[in-house]
Amino acid sequence: MPPPPGLNPPPLEPGSGGLRLGSWLDWRWWRDQWLERFRPLPTATGGNNMLPVLIEVYAGFSNLDGRVEEEEIDSSLGYLRYDFPEAIYSDMRRLYFEALQKPQDLAQRARELGKKLSMEQKILLCVQLYLLISRTGAEQRQMVEFYLFMTNLGIAAPAIDIVYQLNAGNAPLEEGEEPSMRGGQPLETLRIASEQPCDVLLRSLSTDCSVTAFRYQGMVLLKNTGDIPILVRSRRQPPGDFSRLYATERVVLEDVSLDYNDLISYFNAKKTLSGTQLYLTLMPDGDAEIAPQRTRGTDLRVSFGLGVIVEALRNTDATVGGQALREGAIVDASIEDSIITQGEVEISLRDLRRRAQEFGGQFRLEGSRNTYLVSNNPALLEEGDILLSGDTEGEILLRIECNYAQKNGAVEVLRSSRPVFVGDIPVRERTLLHDGDTLTLGEGQFLRCHFSDRIIEEERNTVRTLEVRELSHRFDGRDTALDGLSFQARRGEMVCVMGPSGCGKSTLLRVLAGQLKPKGGDVVMNGLPLYSNLKNLTPYIAYIPQEDAFDPLLRVDENLDFSVAVRCPHLRSEDRQKRVDAKLSELGLVDLRKRLAGTAQQKFLSGGERKRLNAGLDMIGISDVYLFDEPTSGLSSKDSEHVLEIIRSLARNKIVLCSIHQPSSRLLQMFDQALLLDKGGKMVYFGPPQGMLEYFWRAFNEETGQEDSIAEMPASLTPDFVFDVLETPLRDISGDIIQERSADAHLVAARRFPPNFWRDRFQSHLMLESVNSAANSGAAASGTSGHTTQTIVRRRDDSASASRVRATPRPPKHTLREETILFVTLLKRAFLSKLRNRTNLLTTLLEAPALGVLISSVLKYSEEENYTYASAFHIPTYLFMTLVVAMFLGLTNSADEIIRDRYTLNRERNHNLRTFYYISGKLAALATFALIQCAIYLLIGNWVLEIRDMFFVHLWWMFVTAMTGVCLGMLISTLVNDTRTALNAIPLILIPQIILGGALIKYEEMNKNLDLVYSVERWLRKAGIDEEENASRLKVPFICQFMPLRWSYEAMIISQAKLNPLTRAQDLIDKKKESFLRLKDMTPEQELQFDLTKRALAVVSGLYGRRADEVSDTLQEITRATLEGTLDQRLVDQAMELRKGTSAEEIYVNRKVLDLLTKAEMEREDYRRDQGVNVFFGTVKRYFQMDFSTLWINGIVILLTLVGIIAALEIALRRQLTKV
Repeated sequence: MPPPPGLNPPPLEPGSGGLRLGSWLDWRWWRDQWLERFRPLPTATGGNNMLPVLIEVYAGFSNLDGRVEEEEIDSSLGYLRYDFPEAIYSDMRRLYFEALQKPQDLAQRARELGKKLSMEQKILLCVQLYLLISRTGAEQRQMVEFYLFMTNLGIAAPAIDIVYQLNAGNAPLEEGEEPSMRGGQPLETLRIASEQPCDVLLRSLSTDCSVTAFRYQGMVLLKNTGDIPILVRSRRQPPGDFSRLYATERVVLEDVSLDYNDLISYFNAKKTLSGTQLYLTLMPDGDAEIAPQRTRGTDLRVSFGLGVIVEALRNTDATVGGQALREGAIVDASIEDSIITQGEVEISLRDLRRRAQEFGGQFRLEGSRNTYLVSNNPALLEEGDILLSGDTEGEILLRIECNYAQKNGAVEVLRSSRPVFVGDIPVRERTLLHDGDTLTLGEGQFLRCHFSDRIIEEERNTVRTLEVRELSHRFDGRDTALDGLSFQARRGEMVCVMGPSGCGKSTLLRVLAGQLKPKGGDVVMNGLPLYSNLKNLTPYIAYIPQEDAFDPLLRVDENLDFSVAVRCPHLRSEDRQKRVDAKLSELGLVDLRKRLAGTAQQKFLSGGERKRLNAGLDMIGISDVYLFDEPTSGLSSKDSEHVLEIIRSLARNKIVLCSIHQPSSRLLQMFDQALLLDKGGKMVYFGPPQGMLEYFWRAFNEETGQEDSIAEMPASLTPDFVFDVLETPLRDISGDIIQERSADAHLVAARRFPPNFWRDRFQSHLMLESVNSAANSGAAASGTSGHTTQTIVRRRDDSASASRVRATPRPPKHTLREETILFVTLLKRAFLSKLRNRTNLLTTLLEAPALGVLISSVLKYSEEENYTYASAFHIPTYLFMTLVVAMFLGLTNSADEIIRDRYTLNRERNHNLRTFYYISGKLAALATFALIQCAIYLLIGNWVLEIRDMFFVHLWWMFVTAMTGVCLGMLISTLVNDTRTALNAIPLILIPQIILGGALIKYEEMNKNLDLVYSVERWLRKAGIDEEENASRLKVPFICQFMPLRWSYEAMIISQAKLNPLTRAQDLIDKKKESFLRLKDMTPEQELQFDLTKRALAVVSGLYGRRADEVSDTLQEITRATLEGTLDQRLVDQAMELRKGTSAEEIYVNRKVLDLLTKAEMEREDYRRDQGVNVFFGTVKRYFQMDFSTLWINGIVILLTLVGIIAALEIALRRQLTKV
């Protein structure tokens, strides 16, 4: 890998807190700098090259004692890996290795950094360096060097406070003492232990296990303050040691696991910035209905902060931590506790906290305070302010003022990376808020202001439940695809949809994705019907088809980057790059980021890598429901496990449904629920995967009469057994399989147990379970149950209360910036796809010149001995063939464009894909290549046939014809389903235009019965209703008016005859002469100019020259002087002296073209007619009793044709992508 360039960061703004050490470099600057990979690396001591300086500092402290320990390397590499872009990690690692090989002047490095870093960045560096030396014991020499470095950096006093605070964590707290009461406190602290005093109480820990966490901005450190080791980032951490916890890592304390987000929520709660709560309504069967606000029947209020407070609002029989929850009781519980109802039903408080976070926070407004700051960055807030969920995109800071008397308020945006809306109105300055108004902060995140209740609620559009109710679907004229499916999936569950081929797995996923409206039943999300709220709910649904839905002509990282830009256009470019880097790491594709995705046949990526990339494209967005159609098809068992592991990790805390034809035992155990479908879309099982094996084991034994002989299910039972039982063949008395005819008249094996049997049996099984559950609940309520406490899965829709109160807020409208990002993304994707297509490039570079050489060479013929342009016989044919080539190139270039993108478009349809932007991007890319092809063709063809000074005129008509072909090709691509059909349709479009275009068959020689208007007129004349008129034989038949080539060919011929340099000069000089004739009295100067103009017209008409360029220059000079009124005798005389060489008429006027126009003009101006008629090649057309230039009319018609085709294309594509 080449050496990295010198990295000169932009000026830093003091006090721009909230950044980690690694993020002090602006990402856009990072990107631009890193692209300059060929610049030599400046020395670390020169200029503003801060990144190499930081690396040298890490290396210098790692090597202070003359030897390097593994722990020091691990810490340093951790900073580089997690604080900087993944794309440059390998280069930074090499720089670190090189820096370890030589001594470092740490004093000089400290002085350099002291001039560039802000105070916050210096403190971050201080903490990281102390953590680095503490990993090896922090010897005296290391501490001396550390303090000396901090002195040169300019933060000696804060460094002493930080060291004291970090080491004070070993001393036990006195009774009543808080950690924050000790000395200077640059860092936030959080103590986790099993007994008081502590911040977070976890009773399940032993007294020997405790940990103290420290936070500064986004950095979290952990110190083991207990007597036994703990696990941090899967590494053993002895007592007294420090470790840094990164955003994707977790700490394990005995049997308790806490991740980075858990600790952040505890830190925020300690600052009294956050605190979520929810309300529980206990049901008679022990189930609980959960809602974000109190309703009439609410029993319990559960509030989450550093601990959990459970308050009984009514008398209940529930307990928590052994304490009864009677009305008015308030219990201070631990997150590990559970609420016990009916003596046996367990509701985990940890699970409730997760549900509360999904609902969003609820913040009470104090009567003594009327101004609040709202942000997702706790460093910007003070005690009592409102802290938003940490996953809000970008940084946001609002000021909300409350007027409790008037029950209204006002909001002001102090800082935001994206627009904030009140309803549909963007907040640009201080904006009034009414009671109940909703502030839209981003995709799926809202603040609802209840000033009358003194509450501000944060709402999240997270999908918590997905429920299918009696879902049925039947395709027209075909068998039933889905038959009365009913099941429910909850957030955090991964469901395996399995069954034989043709059982409706893909149909079910399309229905759940909002792409196929079922004939019966409902799909309900958070209590809202999906197909009644498609616009609001589909952005949170990701449908990943079985086929590869990425562009094979883009690189791996480009596919991901464009995917996140389409799904999250509100993200800044640096934030998008962060997501792409993180997703590449999670997918295991970091080393392949610059490789083309390619097709399955090209094998640029293996099958498993392709499936991982295909899965990752949607997991980079905001979706809450993921629907995977056969994500493991065609993969080995090991690759299948890897893909499912990635899906499970990426879709954590989401709802995931994966269709798998027949999973192995290992794959099946990776799912939380299994949904088994049989032929005809009948549901024959839904429940835990292990329960499915047990269910079919019992069913098999019962149906075969073996239930008494075998008591236990074998441990080796696999899912294959389920399918064997499901499709057990029916045999005759001799043991042969009985055959029967299927619906399509094929012989298939008859089944012993038809699909209806398994459906009915499972429905009976569900009914029996429900009856037994109700009986057990009644026994428990009467005190007769002997069951022990157990955890149950609650199947009630816990969002029902919320959905009854209000509908889901609408997602925010895209701003102009976001719309621009969408358009640029689709435009860039289209261009890159065309540029990377080698076949397309070869076609562009070879097809056009080959056709130009062939056509011009064949048509270069003259009836005279020597070929001249004036006597060229086939110039009209060449011009027509030029337009045919343009139409052909346009059609072939675009006929498969949308077909190739169909899977991608279907995948992106849920994310409000702008079809107009997509079409515009495609047209822009295709237009560029069409223009290049037209230019190459004309350069060759016109040169061979000696057509001079007409390049740009010909290019215009050829280009608009090619664009007509491009639009027609894209329309074909929209209407058909495969490339072969699209290519077969090209002759149906092209051949009629060739026949009816007016060149191959002249209109005066064409069958008149094809003309509808002519036939009607003839019928009227025969009936005596209309008198016969002398219709022109050159009139264009009615059916030919619909041929685009007819309009462009006529315009091309007229342009060649009227816009060549000679004719154009004659027309301009003649107009000048006519202007003099309209003058009543001319001055002597005007009379002189009039005389010279007449002579100039004669000179131009008979102009000669030794070379064609000499004639062209003379024509331009005379024309310009005439129009400007500067024509003099000398110029006219010089032109008259040129009587040798070739005449201008021979250079610019072709006789065959002139004959076509002359014949048309004679027909149009025939004195025998009362008024002129519109004839083919007539230079003037008459409409509405007015004359119009044919060139203008034809140009407008072609442009209107383009607009009409584009409109039809937009309508057809939009209908395809919105049809359900």
